[in-house]
Amino acid sequence: MLALAQQMWTAPLPDPSAPGRDLVAGLARLDYDAALAGAATLVRMDLPVDLDPLQKRWPGSVDLARLSVEAARDPGPLETVVKRANRRRAALAWAHWSLDDPDRALAAVARLDPASPSHDGDLAAQTEIRILLDLPADPPPGPQGARLSLLQTWRHEGAAALAWRMTLESPALPAHPGLWSWLIDTFVAERDFDSAGAAFARLAARQPDHPATAAQRIRLALEQGRTAEARRLLDAQVDAHGARDTPWLWSAQRHIQHLRCLLDTLSAGSRPDYAPVLDHATRALRLFPRNRVLQGLHVQARELADDWAALARDLNSHPDARMAARSLLRLGLPEAALARLAPPDPALPDHALRTRLRRAETLLRMGRTDAAMQALGPAPAAIPMRAEHAFWQAEIAAASRDLTTARAVLSEVLDTSPTRMGLRLTAARVAFLSGDARGAQDQLDAFRALKTAELGMDPGFDLRDRIVADALGAAPGPAQAALGFARAVPDFIPLADSPIPPRVAHYWEGPRSSAITRSLAAWAALCPQRLFDAESARDWLERNTALAPLFDRLPDPATRADLFRLALLAAEGGIFVDLDEYPRAGLADWLEGARLVLVIEEGHATIANNFLAAEPGLPFMAGLRDRVAATLAETETPYPWWHSGPARVTQAAAGLVGAPGIRFLTQPDYETRIATNLPFPHKRSAAHWR
Repeated sequence: MLALAQQMWTAPLPDPSAPGRDLVAGLARLDYDAALAGAATLVRMDLPVDLDPLQKRWPGSVDLARLSVEAARDPGPLETVVKRANRRRAALAWAHWSLDDPDRALAAVARLDPASPSHDGDLAAQTEIRILLDLPADPPPGPQGARLSLLQTWRHEGAAALAWRMTLESPALPAHPGLWSWLIDTFVAERDFDSAGAAFARLAARQPDHPATAAQRIRLALEQGRTAEARRLLDAQVDAHGARDTPWLWSAQRHIQHLRCLLDTLSAGSRPDYAPVLDHATRALRLFPRNRVLQGLHVQARELADDWAALARDLNSHPDARMAARSLLRLGLPEAALARLAPPDPALPDHALRTRLRRAETLLRMGRTDAAMQALGPAPAAIPMRAEHAFWQAEIAAASRDLTTARAVLSEVLDTSPTRMGLRLTAARVAFLSGDARGAQDQLDAFRALKTAELGMDPGFDLRDRIVADALGAAPGPAQAALGFARAVPDFIPLADSPIPPRVAHYWEGPRSSAITRSLAAWAALCPQRLFDAESARDWLERNTALAPLFDRLPDPATRADLFRLALLAAEGGIFVDLDEYPRAGLADWLEGARLVLVIEEGHATIANNFLAAEPGLPFMAGLRDRVAATLAETETPYPWWHSGPARVTQAAAGLVGAPGIRFLTQPDYETRIATNLPFPHKRSAAHWR
């Protein structure tokens, strides 16, 4: 099987059924362990193998019978063996669980025989399944029971209670690697890096040489941005034969950690090439095709390095509908994502909830806020799941400007899940939109403390810090203007004519990924199009303005694009749109009766500059161009969003309220037709402005 693994790593097999035929043909020469290992390897690689001869030769083998579940989703052989032998009911229960059948999973361990040799493990499975189904359960004694008791606390009382229990009880908790690894994984999921670090310290002190300790050390290094340390630790690992460079012998976990490390290393460059990530992920997936984390990394690698049109086609048949929908959303295709999420939903409660949440997110990204809220369904009983539900309920409510609901929902879950950074950031935005700048700052302070614990250093100021600081200040600025747009969307008073030219312009520097090419083609299908780069934009500025010397001095593509878009629109009008905006429908009616079209962003109710449409010679645009140029000229290190982007546009647009011909779109309005701010590959690089 080692040779097979190397062959699978190198290339797909010309005849995938050959290894299975060889295994069955040589069955008479194999002992049980060799036959089980061979069959398990073939099933793990998703290569065809006839399990019936093996199961007939060893009719009492639970492990051979269990392979039918993974290979063919058939629990029949396992059911027969388990019930006949009256042992390992846990294996049968988890098999039904893997097949999305919680009722049969619970039934498999409902009536346990204390005389069975596997009673303790079966009882632990019964307890865990009941906890995961939010049913009453009594954790048994021992290391498994300790973990299940902590799991119960997490689901019933939340992460804060779990951290408190670990602090109080850690000296008495068993030195079981599985228990401490679960605690680390759970605290990382909650983004509580102080507690994750404390759990790792306990694991390392009690089990310094255990493989779980080495794996968690690498995992925390990756989570906390210590990429060089993670790479050093990974490179020091050897396989069972003492070799280092044998990736076909690596575990799935090592492939996952290597890929994450490689992604982070490449992203530190200014113009990274992610082809090595895709190559490794493709090879690793041949060895572990059913591993969900590797599937996700492979999809991510394709987003970064592959053709987006081809990826979108393949996602229509991807085995994980929720994963496929997430990627389709990232490709700007929410309608296709919604199709992948069509009912029926999974039967497992947590999976069903996450499917509903993805459906609600998809509807939100289609601008259908009412349908998104309805798709959420009721809040679940389990506290961690309730936190996930509350996040999207608050996001949808905030997009609808139902800020009272958003604040109430967040207030409840932040008590039990206080370290979830996404909840903190949403709470900060909701407080800002409600006019509570002090409350917004308190949430940002809490986020900053959490992020500092994660990174080991202060994360620095972002756009949210700037606008909240502006709201706390005395002088009127972008924050005050944004709050006006948050309170009410200005009415549109149409003109008799439509003076905005129906043509679109873009600005792009650097190589064109498939995502850029796809976006260019989509916009070109709607109206006449021009694409500018640094050279052609500077040439235009040289011929039409006095801004070329300032353009030359600007330090990054974002500020150069911001200055150029305002200058071009001030002179020639039309539509200027960033290429990470992907149109899904026409927008000619947005231009009807309008001299200016602006979009009020969902986040802080600022006016976006990734989509602007204006009539030629509009005084507003000329004045904005001049103010931004003056700001850039006197700012040594401009922050694009603040000095040349939405903050400046927002402050200027406040004076347009009530003027005829000014169309303000909400972000839900905008997203009914245009997918916004797509995660293009260049945004992961160190050169990106954020």
